[in-house]
Amino acid sequence: MPKRYRNVYGAVASFSNVRHAERKAGKGKGQRDEVLVFRSRKNDNLQKISAELANKTYKPGQYSVFRVSHPVRRMIMALRYRDRVVQWAIYLQVFPLLDQGFIYDSYACRKGKGAHAALDRVQYWMRQCVRRGGTWYTLKMDISKFFYRIDHAILMQILAQRIDDPDMMRLFAQIINSDTMRFGLPVGCGPDDVPPDCRLEDVGIPIGNLTSQMFANIYLDVLDQFVKHCLHVHFYARYMDDLLIISNSKEELLQIWAAIEGFLAVRLHLQLNHKTSIQPFGQGVEFVGVKLWPTHRRLRKLTIKGIKHRLAEVWQQYLDGIITEERLKRTINSYKGILSHVECMALRHKLNQMCGRLAMQKLAERRK
Repeated sequence: MPKRYRNVYGAVASFSNVRHAERKAGKGKGQRDEVLVFRSRKNDNLQKISAELANKTYKPGQYSVFRVSHPVRRMIMALRYRDRVVQWAIYLQVFPLLDQGFIYDSYACRKGKGAHAALDRVQYWMRQCVRRGGTWYTLKMDISKFFYRIDHAILMQILAQRIDDPDMMRLFAQIINSDTMRFGLPVGCGPDDVPPDCRLEDVGIPIGNLTSQMFANIYLDVLDQFVKHCLHVHFYARYMDDLLIISNSKEELLQIWAAIEGFLAVRLHLQLNHKTSIQPFGQGVEFVGVKLWPTHRRLRKLTIKGIKHRLAEVWQQYLDGIITEERLKRTINSYKGILSHVECMALRHKLNQMCGRLAMQKLAERRK
């Protein structure tokens, strides 16, 4: 049985924790209007949040909804700044407790893990397998509309197995069972297929919430434990709802596929999507936006398209004066970091060209 934690809520509601949470929530966003307004009376606002949590009068505010198209079409829900501070206050105290029970090869939203660590681990396994000889395969699994299909009752049950604190569970319920917006989608439907008043109220958590990352991780940790301790799979890695298994037996992978599909349906009320497949190493495997082989890795075409779109967008925003040079440089450097882990000379050249245009523009301004 997993360890249960008591007396968590008091630590979440403490003023020192709320103050720390505000620093996290506002990092890199100090020039946004809502952050500036909040910080104009920062101490009063923090005291109020801490008091509302302590008095159990806090209620999450309204969500703003917007859609993103890259890398895939998603519906994002954003809370106002004070609610994001509360999300951080919860995350800072609760997630480290939950994280202690996760398997080693769960990589999403964890300190010391992340997408690059997941790719390094899988490629290390692939090289090990090649050295052993024979034909090896990957079973790549994706969960259909994962965030939109998380069952509220099951999620609360899983959390209750870890958190023995009625006040903390009450706050979880307020966030999960939102009375201001429905997040759930029926099976087989996408974000654009269902109008807001037809979304489901007993499933789904909002993409965009910090607590949603935490809830998603603990929800699929149940699957991780099943795969490792019941199916006894050695080469298994998960990055949120992106799952990968390696074996030298195609028949074994088919059995594992069937077992996981059944477990997801019965225990977590989830389904695998059409992208789930078994491939030999020679064809490569797509994992966390990258196509992997034992010897090298490349970005997916869809990922490259998304990066090009984003670079064009931020460059135009810079020219229009919407974002600062510092913000533009941060975006460029973040993509340089991504590309340092893959083979993609064309995109690196594009980034270098952008840096060159920026340098030439600055030189021209100095000469005026």
